[in-house]
Amino acid sequence: MTGRRRGPLAKLSGLAALLLYALLATVAQASTVLIADTTLVSGTETAVFSFNAPGPGTVSAELTNLNWPQALSSLSFMATTSSHVLAPWSDVTSGTRPLSFLVSGAGTYYADIRAVAGGPLELGVYSFALNFTPAASPVPLPPSGALLLLGMAGLVGSIIWRRGTVNRAAGAAAPLPAR
Repeated sequence: MTGRRRGPLAKLSGLAALLLYALLATVAQASTVLIADTTLVSGTETAVFSFNAPGPGTVSAELTNLNWPQALSSLSFMATTSSHVLAPWSDVTSGTRPLSFLVSGAGTYYADIRAVAGGPLELGVYSFALNFTPAASPVPLPPSGALLLLGMAGLVGSIIWRRGTVNRAAGAAAPLPAR
């Protein structure tokens, strides 16, 4: 089985495709789960969850009124600091309700949930999740990608240069044909 030899143009076009992919790639977003909780409610209950944000960013909250054994008759949410309200919700009667709010810096924040069960059993269930996405990427991915590609281009260039040097040296040692 013979292998097909690829020329320098084919290798450079492959490198160009890799460079284009790296430059057009999306920036990575690091998201952290702060809270994930499912709670069974009997009658009327209030729960307060504290969470720590590591810095400025966006907190995404998702509150779901689950239909087991039946949906809660009332479900509300409030995100606060120790001194003011960041984001309120009220009457999530069925399904999922997403909400996002900004936190200005590192610190402790609070999520207050109030649930009222209904029906003959006065039971219900809700699910609650908080995710944190930092305002800025902690690792500058585009500059590190450019450095990686610059190093790869240098490697390819040195390989091409070495092959040219070896070919010239081999050509100089060979005797000229007689005429």
